[in-house]
Amino acid sequence: MKKLHWYYKFLIVFLIFFSMFFLLTENMSKIVNSSGYKNYVNFISVPFNFINKYNIFNYRNVLKQNDELSKKIIVVNTTESERDNLLKEVEELRSTLKIKDVYTSYKKVYSKVILRNKMYWYSTVTIDKGSIDNIEEGDAVINKDGLIGKVKNVTKNYSTVKLITDESSENKISTVINLKDKKLHGTIIGYEYPYIKIELITDSKGVKKGDKVYTSGLGNFPKNIYIGTVEKIVKDSFGVSYILYVTPASDMNDIGYVAVLKRK
Repeated sequence: MKKLHWYYKFLIVFLIFFSMFFLLTENMSKIVNSSGYKNYVNFISVPFNFINKYNIFNYRNVLKQNDELSKKIIVVNTTESERDNLLKEVEELRSTLKIKDVYTSYKKVYSKVILRNKMYWYSTVTIDKGSIDNIEEGDAVINKDGLIGKVKNVTKNYSTVKLITDESSENKISTVINLKDKKLHGTIIGYEYPYIKIELITDSKGVKKGDKVYTSGLGNFPKNIYIGTVEKIVKDSFGVSYILYVTPASDMNDIGYVAVLKRK
């Protein structure tokens, strides 16, 4: 009797595992449908269907598939324009970081423009660095192309930058044009779209369209920062001094990443 009892136990266990094996195969439905024991198998399959459905061993695969699907959704939902803007921003950041190879006598604090009021579009921008990053009033601000402006106001985490295209006369930055036989000094005095206006302190003899304008280094301001190129030269309204109309080196409508120059 004991041997017979053991035999029944073995048979039951065998049938259970046999049923589970077929239930977990792709051809299970065909086997079940063609079997005369369809009702019996369906009854036996209930707990195993539950186990198969919520199998903990499939959990990692589900997470992996969900992660891959999320990435695909991001790609699908990102428009071509957004992708182009993102690539452009990455390229601008990469170019800005190359500034480390120039102006080596200065420490660079890299920052991003986070606010620009359309009412003062050509006057100021706000960057995401402040006194906690050792930013100080008067520091020069540049981007990958040249001079952007100088720091005007500083708070703990943010700073306001006065752009070189500001129309007021407060933005006095000393400039220089390096000719073969002399230097022509001047001062930024304002902005007349799309040109920066520079008043020459010395005469205008020798200056011509296309000459490059740089910061002179006077007034404790960094020197040799590229400002722009001369477009035209006119006399002021009094006929006394000469005004240079200079095309900015940087696209002043598209300022993203910048670097603040700090003396080491």
